[in-house]
Amino acid sequence: MFLKIHGKKVPSHKSISINKPIEDALAPDFVYYPLFNGEIEYKKVLEIGSQVKKGQVILMRDDRFAHPICSSVSGAITGVKKMWHSSGFMIDMLEIENDFKEEAIYTSSTEFDFTKDELISKVKNAGIVGLGGAGFPTYVKYLPNQKADYIIINAAECEPYITCDYASIIENTKKLIRGLKYIMKANGAKKGVIAIKKKYKDAIDVLKKELVNHKNIKLYLLKDKYPVGWEKYIVEKVTKKTYAFLPREIKTVVNNTQTAIAVCEAVEENKPLIEKIVTITGEGIIEPKNLRVKIGTKLSTLIDLCGGYKPDIEDYYLICGGPMTGKAIPSDDLIISANVNGVVILPKQDNINSFNCIGCGKCAEICPAKLTPTMIKQAYLNKNIEYLNMLNVSRCVKCGLCSYVCPSRVDISDYVYRAKEYADKDKEIKSTEKK
Repeated sequence: MFLKIHGKKVPSHKSISINKPIEDALAPDFVYYPLFNGEIEYKKVLEIGSQVKKGQVILMRDDRFAHPICSSVSGAITGVKKMWHSSGFMIDMLEIENDFKEEAIYTSSTEFDFTKDELISKVKNAGIVGLGGAGFPTYVKYLPNQKADYIIINAAECEPYITCDYASIIENTKKLIRGLKYIMKANGAKKGVIAIKKKYKDAIDVLKKELVNHKNIKLYLLKDKYPVGWEKYIVEKVTKKTYAFLPREIKTVVNNTQTAIAVCEAVEENKPLIEKIVTITGEGIIEPKNLRVKIGTKLSTLIDLCGGYKPDIEDYYLICGGPMTGKAIPSDDLIISANVNGVVILPKQDNINSFNCIGCGKCAEICPAKLTPTMIKQAYLNKNIEYLNMLNVSRCVKCGLCSYVCPSRVDISDYVYRAKEYADKDKEIKSTEKK
C-alpha cells in the first residue's frame, strides 16, 4: 500500500536566509572531532602532539561500516576535550589547533573514468556520510552487487528555516549533477531524479538549464507540504513502488543534495569530507547566513560571523537541525559535525505551558506513518516492548508533526522518538543474541 501524506502547511521562515549567497567561514582557531557517537567508537590514528595536514586521516570508525574521519585544517593535535555534540550531550572530542597554513594532503584528479569499485572506494576513503542529517556512511548504500534502477537526490529540504541545500544547488549546480552521474555509475543506474519542492523556482530554473544535455536525469516536483521530504514518500512517488525497510529493496538509492556534491569533490578533487554548508538563522540572530564551514568548527564562531545575538532579546533557544526535527542544545559551544545542517536561534517565549492530553486525536490524524502517538507514549512509559512493536513504533519518521499540532502543547514527539530508540535497541539486542 502506497503512502498518502496529506501533510501540513507549516510556516517556512526560509525567506530570512534563502537568498543569502554562501559565505566562507573557514578560519576557526580549533576544530573538534567526536571519539564516540552513540555506541559507535572512533579510534585515534594519530596521537596527541602529532602534526596533521588538511585532509589527513585522524580517526577511523572501526566496525562493519568502517570509514575514516579527516582533519579539516592543518595544525597540531592538542588534546581531548569534552564538547557539546548534536546529540545534546557533552562527549570526548579530539582537538586540533589550526595553524592556518592550509597544507593539504590531497590533490585533484586528472582522470575521471573510474569503475564502480573505484568510485565506491573513493567515496569510502573520503569519509563521506549522509549530509541530510542521518550521517550514515554513504558508500554502504552502493555496495550491493544488484544494479539500481533509480538514484534519487532528495532536495526537498522540508525543515523550516534551513536553506543550506537550496543555496548549495544555486552555487554548485554543475557539481550536483556530476556527483549524481558518478553515483549512478557506481550503482549501475540508468535513471537519475532530483526531487525538489515546486516552490523553489530559482533552483528549478538553474537545474533545468543544466539538465538540457542530461536526458537520463529528470526533476520531480513536490508539493509544498510537510513532510513531503520523507524518503519513503519520495521513493514511492518517483518509482511507483513501495518497500519494507530500505529503498534498495526496490533497486533505488537516495542521497542528499550536499552528499552528491561531496561525491563529486571526492572523485574529481580527491577531497575528503572536511567542509559542508550550514544555515545559521532565526529571529534571535542579527544576520542569518548560509556558511561554508570546516567540519569541527564551534557554533559560537559562526554566530559571531553572523553579527551575534540580537541585543534586545534576553534569552534564546538554540535548536540544532531546525524546529520540527531538531534538538534543543544548551550551549553555543556546540561542534558542527557532518550531520548538522543548521542551527536556529529563537527568542524564548514566556508562558508557554503544556497541559494534559485531551484525547483529540490530532496527532494520530496528522502522522504520515499512521501511528498513534498517545498510545506509544503510554506503552513507552510502561516499558511494554511487545505493545510498542504491535504499535509499529519503528515506523516513526521523526517529523515532529505530532507535537506541532497538539493543542495541549504536549511534546509527544519526544516520547515517540525515545520509544522508537527503545524498541530498535531491543530488536538489535535480540538479533545479536540469536547470532
